[in-house]
Order: sequence, then structure tokens, then C-alpha cells
Amino acid sequence: MGWFGNTMGIMGGVARGATSASMWTGNMIYTALQNARTKKEIRALYKHASDANFQNRAVAVLPGISKQQLLLTSGEPDDNDVYDYQSQSGTAALDYIWGETNTPNSVIVSGGQNRERVCALIPFVHKAQAENIPVIALHTGNTDLERMIQNHSRDCEFVSRKGCFYDVFRGIPVDDIAFLLYETMPSDTATPAAESLLRALIEVLLLTDGKITLHNLAAFPLISLKNKIDSMQKGGLLSDDEYDEINHYCMAGSSDTDAVRIFLNRLNRQSEAIYGKPLSNFSNTKRMLNQKGVIAIDVGSSGNELLVSLVLNHLLLLQSQGKEFAVLLDSIPISRHEKICDLLRGHPYAISSQDFVSSLFGGEQRGDDLFSEITGNVNTTVLFRHASGTTCQKWSEHLGKYRKIRIRYNISQNNAFMNTSNSRGMSVDETDEPRIRAETLGKLADGLACIHSIDGILIAEVKDS
Repeated sequence: MGWFGNTMGIMGGVARGATSASMWTGNMIYTALQNARTKKEIRALYKHASDANFQNRAVAVLPGISKQQLLLTSGEPDDNDVYDYQSQSGTAALDYIWGETNTPNSVIVSGGQNRERVCALIPFVHKAQAENIPVIALHTGNTDLERMIQNHSRDCEFVSRKGCFYDVFRGIPVDDIAFLLYETMPSDTATPAAESLLRALIEVLLLTDGKITLHNLAAFPLISLKNKIDSMQKGGLLSDDEYDEINHYCMAGSSDTDAVRIFLNRLNRQSEAIYGKPLSNFSNTKRMLNQKGVIAIDVGSSGNELLVSLVLNHLLLLQSQGKEFAVLLDSIPISRHEKICDLLRGHPYAISSQDFVSSLFGGEQRGDDLFSEITGNVNTTVLFRHASGTTCQKWSEHLGKYRKIRIRYNISQNNAFMNTSNSRGMSVDETDEPRIRAETLGKLADGLACIHSIDGILIAEVKDS
């Protein structure tokens, strides 16, 4: 794709072109204007001010993009902040998102249309696969994302209604299964008694069915669990020691039978609504991680909080076991699930959302603290057009400000007979201006993105060649 050829040609040229401008300040330009005698000298000083603004701002706009549409002016015709740089690449935006190395860095993609966001995620998935890092993508039914993953991964598994059934408990010992279920229970029902009852149910199902699934957990009649344990002992399926242990768990949790039954039924209904009835095609998360592939897990609508919580707990358990993988979140409301931050911490991640800012509100964690925590580890931010003025303002503030040099200069000459006079008016000042204005993000055309990385900001069209 030529993703490496022109990346540094875009912003590298920016740095080279503005090196000589670094020494220029508003005071120096003002002094130079006072001493200027020719139009050539004045034009050179304007050029120095423009270069200094560009270096401080570190913004590049590729040719062919409407300057009026980007609204990069302050409203005054003389204050034009658009800087055009040539690029031979047909995928300049993807080049810039790709960066200088193969290492997958954390990225946020927000705004625009679904296909635009998916396209901007290509470098993240591709680089992770190139570096033998498995990826787990949690999404809410994004078929475009699944199609992109299929084209940019060595091996992939799709956990969805059309793909695999989510076999969360495959190869997990009894203690971990009980832990996962207990951690997934709502906080008001997660009691030691409930955990004991779950443990007894798991032991019985392993001995009778040979495996644990969400379906057989919910289908078992909990009210007859004690009778089932007694009959298993009488039939010789349990030794006296095993009977005493399982019966103890059952009796200790009998007071929470209704709470456990309701929880398992709700969790199973959410699972079946997304994946359908369990068939022969079950997922194998550990195998995919070992093969360094990509696992795309459909968690359905944002209302499936129990299912999302189970998936997050499962991934956190895998991480605690030393499994390394990158995480991709697509349209998951981050603030509703506190454990998302735990999952992302210390690992490369990509977050794709129609409005990332709004996804931070509505949960127990919200506001600037969560915004700072998530964005603090992000190397690249890709912003498409946003409809929310609040969101545009938030991103504009995040992209920061620069010290802009403004010049006002005029010469008035009067060569009347016997009366020659020259007057010169000038002003040079420096003000703090947004690197990218909020209205710019609200007026970007389809496909255009404001891409912020360590090197600066590029406004370009995101497309896959």
C-alpha cells in the first residue's frame, strides 16, 4: 500500500520547512518591521511570521481541500491559517495514522460514518498482526469492521449469530468459572451465598453434562439441585467426600436461589439474543490467542450489560494468566463499564465511536478525569465530522493552542509639491489560538479527518486504496 513511503514526507517536510522560523517571535518581527525599507523585506517578514505560526501550530492540509470549508481562518481575510503541503501518496491519511514504526500504538477514532471509522482502524489491526500481537475486538454488530478484520488479519474468528457461539467457559477450571459468574452478577446480588450456590451447580453440571455453557446453567432447575446431589450420591456418582463438599456449597447458598436463577436466566437471554441457540460451532478464544489471530466478539446493543460484563471479566482473567493481546472497542459506551479501563491499562488499544466524548458520560465514572485517563495513553486521534458542538469544543481544547503572530502594517506616502511626508503604521502581537477550531470539526466533509499524532496535525481524506 505504500504506507511507509510518504509518511514522513508529509510532516517531515513540515519540520524542515519551519526550522528557520523557530527563532522568530512577535517582538523580533516587530523590530525587523521598524527597520524594513523595501516591500521585499516586508514580504519576507510576513513569510517568517507565517512559518513561525505553522511550526507552532504543526498543522498540514493536503492540496485540493477547500480552505473555506475547513474554516481555518479567524474570520478576517488577512488571517489565513491554511498551509498546503504536497504529497504523492494516494492514502496520505492512512500513512500518517500508520506512523514511523510497526508498533501498534493506541488510537481513538471518533465521529463521521461507520465505514470511515473502520478504514481509520486498518493500521491498528494490520500493525498488531504484523507484530504477532493478537487482537480482541468488541463491537455492537459492526459488519464493516468484521469485513475489514477478515482482509487484514492472518486468522480470525467471529463470535456472532452468523459466526461462533460464545463458549466463554472452554478449558476454564471450576474455581475460575465460579469467579467469572460471581464477578458478573449485579453488585446487589453478588453475595458469598450466591457464589456457593453457583459452585455447587457447576460441579453438578460437570459431572452430568461434562461441560459448562450459559445455556445449561440457565436451564438447570435450581429448586431441585439438592435432590439432584442426593440422587447422584445414591447412584455412586459422588464419593462421600465429594458429596459433603458439594452439598455444603448447595446448603450455604440456598437462601439466594431466586437471585442466582434470575441472574442466569437474564444472562442466557442476552447471550441467545446475540448468538442464537448454542450449536456445534463454538468459539475457542485461547486457540485464537495462541495463533496470534483476531477475535471479533459481537456484544449486541449497549443494553446487554450482563453479557458485556462477562466478556470483560473473561478478558481480564486471560490477562491475569499472562495472555497478551491488543483491544479494539467499537461503539461500546465506556463509562458504563468500569472494568474497561482495567482492560485497556498497559496494553495497546483502539477505541472507535460515533461520539467518543458522549460515551464517557452516563456511568459511575464520567467527565474530565476519565477523558484524561483514556486519552493520556493515545498516540493518534482521528476526528471526523461531529454534530455535537460540545464534542467539537472538547476535542478542540484537547488538541491545544499555539502562539499566533499577527501583523498589521501599512505605509502612507505623500509627495505633494514642497511637502513630502511618509507615515508608517504597524502592530505585531501574539495571541493564543486553537490549533484546530471547534467549527472546523463540525464542518469537515465526508471522508475528511483531523488526525492528531505526536508530530502534529494533518487534515486529509481517509481512504483505503
